[in-house]
Amino acid sequence: MPTLCDCPQSDRGQWSFRLFGVPVHVKFWFWVTTVFACYGRELGEILIWVGVCFVSILLHELGHVFAFRLFRRDAEVVLYGFGGLAVPKGNVYGMWPEIIVSAAGPFAGFCLAALTACVVAATGGRLFFGRHLFLLDIGAMISRKALLWSHSRALWLHLTVLADDLLFVNFYWGLINLLPVWPLDGGHISRAVLEDWDREDGRRKSLIASAVIGGVVAIAGLVNQSTWIMVLFGILAVSSVQLLGNERRRPIPYRRWRD
Repeated sequence: MPTLCDCPQSDRGQWSFRLFGVPVHVKFWFWVTTVFACYGRELGEILIWVGVCFVSILLHELGHVFAFRLFRRDAEVVLYGFGGLAVPKGNVYGMWPEIIVSAAGPFAGFCLAALTACVVAATGGRLFFGRHLFLLDIGAMISRKALLWSHSRALWLHLTVLADDLLFVNFYWGLINLLPVWPLDGGHISRAVLEDWDREDGRRKSLIASAVIGGVVAIAGLVNQSTWIMVLFGILAVSSVQLLGNERRRPIPYRRWRD
């Protein structure tokens, strides 16, 4: 049974190319949801946001792809309405290989966020960071001194937006992605750990934890008036419940029913 997070199979409107020998497929709905996520911005800021999301999510998925190659598995990248996927040609087995592959995506994003922070600091800019429950306030302000060669206020504002978006997508989204909620990378990691600990029932336990944590974060988003957090984790929680229902339909392993 398909879930709300599944990637659509249609190739209509798809853009395909190769990067570093990796096949990349960008679904039409990737652009639609990316633009929708920045509703209310001016045109220049929308273009910056879409570019940042495209580059950052692609980098994230390439992190997974290169990690798969460490274990002699080729993979391709798909960007769709719910983010991105690294689709391997054959799975990796074992807790640590799965953890390494899952963590490689957020790690690539953290590297880009660190590079952005270094550039901002080196040019005299200011970084800011705040926290309230699961919601982060993170961004940057480009120093005006870095633009002495230009008298364009619009350029200064757009560079600030660029730095702010790069930090938000690569650092904040990277942290969000490590929550143990399926199908985020943290969900893959928690499943690998629980399946190694409990081979018979670990997957089901990881889905229960995913549904509960996803629901808690969605409620936190509602309380803090963050529509994005509320909708995203509401969908993830429902998707986990759907997968949990599929688990209950699986035949019971012999080792479980023979007693």
